[in-house]
Amino acid sequence: MIDQFESDQAIAEALAEALRDAGPHLDEAARRAKGAFAWRTIDEDLLKAELMFDSSQEAGLATTRGADARVLVFSADLKSVEIEVLSDRVVGQFVPQSTGEVEVEGDGGVVTTVPVDDLGFFVITPVPTGVIRFRCTTPATRLVTDWVRL
Repeated sequence: MIDQFESDQAIAEALAEALRDAGPHLDEAARRAKGAFAWRTIDEDLLKAELMFDSSQEAGLATTRGADARVLVFSADLKSVEIEVLSDRVVGQFVPQSTGEVEVEGDGGVVTTVPVDDLGFFVITPVPTGVIRFRCTTPATRLVTDWVRL
């Protein structure tokens, strides 16, 4: 029969061995944990733009725009982001028009960042895949859209 001391000693040795194996990865794990913690409130200061229109949900409009185009409109407080998803690119515009930038964010983080010209237009190539959202920044506004699957 193993006494309590030997059992505790075996557990302590196993734990020490596990920690030695993880040692080289601890700095990276701590860095990622701090990064995730810093992002926990990132959306609190952003205006939330809800999906107000999706042409893929409108049977009659899909045929008039063509089978390879999809239109999405996100709105919040008299501001909107209008998106047209084509086969090879995404074209969008801020309304009201303004310069700025758009970050395309996927489940793994920012996929790409593109500039927005003085008319509010931007182009994203190639078309992002999976579930994404748009993080839009202008001199006057910061907003984030609902998540959508393109």
